[in-house]
Amino acid sequence: MRILLILAALIALVWAGASQVPLGFALRQLPLNAMGVQWTQSEGTVWNGRIMGVYFNGQPVGDIDVALKPLSLITMRPQVAFQWGGAGGRGAGTLAMSGDIIEADDLRIEQRISALESLSPEVRAIGGIFRLSQGAVRIEGQRCTSATGRLNSNTVSIAADRFGREFSELSGSLDCRDGAFNIQMNGSGPAGDTIAIDAEATLYGRSEIEVVANTNDNEIEALLANAGFSRRNGVWTYTRETSAIGQGAQ
Repeated sequence: MRILLILAALIALVWAGASQVPLGFALRQLPLNAMGVQWTQSEGTVWNGRIMGVYFNGQPVGDIDVALKPLSLITMRPQVAFQWGGAGGRGAGTLAMSGDIIEADDLRIEQRISALESLSPEVRAIGGIFRLSQGAVRIEGQRCTSATGRLNSNTVSIAADRFGREFSELSGSLDCRDGAFNIQMNGSGPAGDTIAIDAEATLYGRSEIEVVANTNDNEIEALLANAGFSRRNGVWTYTRETSAIGQGAQ
């Protein structure tokens, strides 16, 4: 009984101490700036706080609310539940940190394509929604070591509908490749048209995207040409790259 009382007292002290740690102080202990994460201000504590005016490698994110999960302190592996909204998107998940290892689970993201500033104006003008569900990510030494998740977007189906065509939603998965996040998505139309997307991005902001479209429709080919696609080996290809902008970029 004494041992249980001592453990309960220790846990209570840890909880009490954690509830007083300013969120801003905790954020400064993390290599967020090196990964291109910036914010205008924060308020509250790690127990319950808010990060306002968040940007990630130049992309506005909005405000993020964080709340420490008390039971996670018992395992000495603190977990924080977070959710955000603004700048055309919203999302939620759980974050755990241990040394230089960061793990995120139960990730859900919904982002308007028109608000993604890294995309070309032509793609942003189409609109639509990009979604991630059932996401999980593990980062070690600021490199992606494992990632899973279901992806889908209705942007191509919206574009096809405007020209009287039919096309499925793009769907795919999230994983890691050489320390970077990798996204692969594809879709098809009833006439045999196909589109495949292969994209990767690092935490430092370097990204590369390749879109390969296959069609025999003359009107769609004209549309692809106007959107910046070029014809290679019988298929239409679009590529776009951005350089790393995080402070830790090498």
